[in-house]
Amino acid sequence: MAKRCQGNSRQQQRTRLANFWSLTLLRREVRGMGRKWLMASALMLTVSLVVAARWQAPSPDDFAAVKAKEDCRDCHRTIVDNYAQSAHAGLACSQCHAGSLTHQDADDPAKVLPVVDFRIESCAGCHRFQAETYLMDEPGTAGLYGGTPANPHEHPKTKDFPLYNKIIAGHGFTKDYNEERGHRYILRDHMDTKRGKYATCLNCKSTPVAYYWGRTWKGIKLDENASWEEVIARIPKEMHDYGASCTHCHDPHSTQLRIINKALQAAIAERGVNPYWAEKNAKSFAEADRQQKEILLCAQCHVEYVCGPGVDKKMRFVFGWRKVRDLDAFYREQFGYQQDWVHAIIGEPLIKSQHPEVETFWESKYERAGASCVTCHMPKVKVNGRLLTSHWLTSPLKYLDRFVQGKPLGAYPCGECHSVPPTVLRAQVLRVQKHVDELQKRVQQALSDSIDAIASAKQAQKDGKPVNEQLLRQAVRLHQWAHLRWENLVVSENSMGFHNPEEVLKELGEALDHARQAQLLALRAVGSLTQTASRDGH
Repeated sequence: MAKRCQGNSRQQQRTRLANFWSLTLLRREVRGMGRKWLMASALMLTVSLVVAARWQAPSPDDFAAVKAKEDCRDCHRTIVDNYAQSAHAGLACSQCHAGSLTHQDADDPAKVLPVVDFRIESCAGCHRFQAETYLMDEPGTAGLYGGTPANPHEHPKTKDFPLYNKIIAGHGFTKDYNEERGHRYILRDHMDTKRGKYATCLNCKSTPVAYYWGRTWKGIKLDENASWEEVIARIPKEMHDYGASCTHCHDPHSTQLRIINKALQAAIAERGVNPYWAEKNAKSFAEADRQQKEILLCAQCHVEYVCGPGVDKKMRFVFGWRKVRDLDAFYREQFGYQQDWVHAIIGEPLIKSQHPEVETFWESKYERAGASCVTCHMPKVKVNGRLLTSHWLTSPLKYLDRFVQGKPLGAYPCGECHSVPPTVLRAQVLRVQKHVDELQKRVQQALSDSIDAIASAKQAQKDGKPVNEQLLRQAVRLHQWAHLRWENLVVSENSMGFHNPEEVLKELGEALDHARQAQLLALRAVGSLTQTASRDGH
C-alpha cells in the first residue's frame, strides 16, 4: 500500500506540474495577442478550469480499496492480463468503468453493464498536457494556403478554388465545404454542416461509434444503414465538442497504439499496411514497425474512402487504400463507378475524393527517409525541462514559427533531418507549395473548359446534330482521369502538394494534359462525324 501511495503521490506532483505549465502557457498566449485570440484563449482557459473540476480523481486510498474488491479477471482475463503489464496497472478498473462493482456482483451481470468511458476527461486527470494540446486550436493560416479558421464559414474552399462548385456540380459539397478547423471540432462541425450526413461519417468523428462499428451499441446496429440521427443521439453530450478521443489511437488497457476503424482494418487485411513499400508491408497493425504504426493512426481518417450513398443508392464504407493513379481502375472494377455521384452539367459519374494525406505521403522522399505523420505534426516539445509529445495536431509551420519566436509549444520538427535554419526551410516549403498552386490553377481552368466542351457536345446530341460518339466517350474518360487527380491531390488533400511534391506535380501535369485533350476531343466530336470517321477508317 505504501508503494502504491508513493507512486500516486509522484503522479499527483507531475499532474500539478503539468497543470501549472498549461495555465502558464495560456496566460502567456493571452499577453500581446489580438482581441480575437485573446477571447479564444480566455474561453479555452475557462473551459479547462471548468472541466478540471470534473477531472479531480479520488484519493489513492480510495483507488486501492476499490481495486481490492474487483474480480474483473474472472471474465475478462486477456484484457486484465494486458492491463496488469501496462503503465496503467496501478489503476482500478472502476476509475474508467463506473459501475464495475455493481456489474460483477449482480445476479445477471449482462443486465447491469458498467460504463465504457471514451471521454478525454477520463484520461486528462493524469495526461493533462496531452489532453490540452489535443483540444488546442489557434485560428489563422501559418503559410499561404488552408489554415484553421475561427469560424468554418470564414474560409469556404471556393476561396482557394473558385471553380470548384462548377467542377463538382451536383454534389453535396457544393452546399457547404469549408476549410477545416482543429481536430477538437471534427464532430461539432460535422453536426453543423448543411450537406448530407451519414452514420458512416462518424467513424472518423466519434470514437465510440468507430469502436462499436459492426456491433449493436445502445440498442442499434452500427452499420452503413444506421440512422445518423439515432447514432448522434447516443453519443455522450460532453463528447459533442470533440468527438474523437484518446482511445481512438491508444489502447487504455495495454497503453499501446491501436487502430479501431473497421474499414482500415479490412483494407490492411486485404492489401497490408503499406501496399507501396514491399519491405514495410506488414499484414497487420501488430506486425508493423513504429513508423508505419504512426502513419496508420492517422490513416483511420486521413485517407480516400467511400462512405454514404452512391449513384446506385447503395450505402458503402470502404477505403480505396490506393494511390491516385490506381483509384480509377479500382472503383470501375469494384463499383462500376457508381460509388459517388453524377456530375450535374456533363451527366457523367465522377469520383469524389476525400482527404488522402496518407496515400499521397506514401512513396514520398519524407516517408522513405523514415518520417511519419507524428514526426512533423506531433513533435516533442520542452515543458519545464521535459520533452513531451504534443498532441496539437497542426501544421508544422505553426510549431516552427513558435520555435523561432521563442514561444511555448515551439519546435523545429524539420530539424530532425535538415540542417538549414528554420526560416530558410520555411521559405522552401512555401516555394514548393507555390509551384503546385500555379499548376493546379491551370488544371482547374482546363477542367472547367473540358466541362463546357463535353456539355456542348451532349447538347448537340439532344438537338439532333451529328456527334462522334466515340470521340465524346474518349473525352469523358480523359475528363474523369483529370478530375480525379486534381481534386484528390490538391483540393481534398491538405498540404498543397507538400506531402509528396514530386508525385503531385507529375500527376497534375498529366491531369492538365488529360483535361485539354478532353476539351479538344469533345470539340472535334461536334459536327465532325463524317470527317473523323473517314480519317479513322470507319
